[in-house]
Amino acid sequence: MRYLIAGGWAAGTAAAQHLRKLDPSSEIAVVDAESVAYYSRPDLIDYLAGRKSRDQLFMHAQDWYGENSIALTSGRSIMHIHTSEHQVTLDDGSMLSYDRMLLANGASPFLPPLPGADQAGVFTLRTLHDADALLTRIIPGASFVVVGGGVLGLEAARSLAEREMRATVIEFASRLLPNQLDERSAQMLTEHLQSLGITAFLAAESQQVISGEHGAAGILLKDGRVAEGEFVLFSTGVRPNVAVAQEAGIATGRGVQVNDFMQTSAPDVYAAGDVVEHRGRVYGIVPPCLEQARVAAQNMVSPGTATYEGSIMSSSLKTCGVDVLSMGNVNPTQDQDVEAIQAQGQQTYRKVVLENGIIVGVILYGTTNGARQLQQAMRSHADLAAFRDRLADLDWDFTGI
Repeated sequence: MRYLIAGGWAAGTAAAQHLRKLDPSSEIAVVDAESVAYYSRPDLIDYLAGRKSRDQLFMHAQDWYGENSIALTSGRSIMHIHTSEHQVTLDDGSMLSYDRMLLANGASPFLPPLPGADQAGVFTLRTLHDADALLTRIIPGASFVVVGGGVLGLEAARSLAEREMRATVIEFASRLLPNQLDERSAQMLTEHLQSLGITAFLAAESQQVISGEHGAAGILLKDGRVAEGEFVLFSTGVRPNVAVAQEAGIATGRGVQVNDFMQTSAPDVYAAGDVVEHRGRVYGIVPPCLEQARVAAQNMVSPGTATYEGSIMSSSLKTCGVDVLSMGNVNPTQDQDVEAIQAQGQQTYRKVVLENGIIVGVILYGTTNGARQLQQAMRSHADLAAFRDRLADLDWDFTGI
C-alpha cells in the first residue's frame, strides 16, 4: 500500500506515525512545502523570545524519517491532484502515485486587504522563516504594532517585549481573546499586559498601514488614532489551504469537507488538521489536528473502522505568563437558559457555565486549581448542580467532584 501525505506539520507527521504502526510494510511519502523537517510551531514564540534555540524546535532527529521508512520531500508543494489516476503533480513537475492520500496541508495567515499591507515591514508569524525575519527587526527600546488580540498576537507581543521592545496590540473586538475569555477575565488580562508594558487598543478597526522611511511605520485606525512602530505584525487568523483541493474538484467550504471517517468527496483521499472542515467547523488548534490524524490514518489502513465526532473547543495555555483554561461555551447569549457561577480573587478567576446542571463551559484565569477535574467533567458531560456553592469558592480543592 502506498500512502501519500500532503503536509508535514502536526497532522501529517502524526498520521505518518500512526500509518507506520498500523501498516509496517507500507510505503509512506510526505511532501511538505517548508524546506525544513517538522518542528513545533507553538514553540516559535519561545524561539522569538530567546527562550529556545533553533535546534530545540525540531521534534525529531534528522535520521528519524529514514529509521521509520518515511520518505520526506521538503521544500516542494503539491500543485495538482489527479484523483482518477491516483497521482499528484509537484511544483517542480515531478509526479507521485498513491493508493490512499491524506491532505494535511494546513492553513495560511490571513492578511487583511488594507492599503499599505504589501510593503516592507509587514509580517505574519506562521513559519520558522517568518520568525527568523522578525528576529532581524529587533531593536531594543523600539516599538512595534501587533494587529490581532488573539493568543498568537498576544504571545508574539510578549515575546518581543522580553527582547526589550514596546508593543501596541490592536484588537477589533471590545476585549482581548474574545473567543476564550469573558469581560471580567479579559479585563484582568488587559491590566496584566499593561504591567508588562504592552498597550491594547480595543474596539479598534484598522484603516491602513502607514509608511515611513523604511517601510511600514504603524497603523492608522478608523477613529483617527495612530499606533506607531518600527514594523507591523498581523495576527488576524488563518485560512485553510483549499486551493489544491478545489482545483481537483474536491468539496470545500471554509475548509476541505470531510465526513466522520475523515474522508473527502474524492475516492481514497482523506484530510486532517487545519485544512479540514468537519460538520461545519474549522478548529485551527493542535489537539483536534492530532485526533483527526489518528482517525484518518486508521481509516486509510482499514476503512470505516474509526470515527471522529468532533472536538470540544479547549484552550489550555499560558498567555503572557498567566495560566488560562477555556473550554466550551464561555460566553453564553442571553437567550440561552444557562447559569454562570463565578469566583474571583485578586489575580485569579473561575467561571463555570451550567445548562440544566450539566457543565458546558469553563474559564480558569491565573489558576490551575480544578483544571483536571473540570476538563474531565466537560468530556463526560457531568451534572455539577450539587456543587453550585462550592464552585463559587475559588479555594475549593474539588474533592468529591
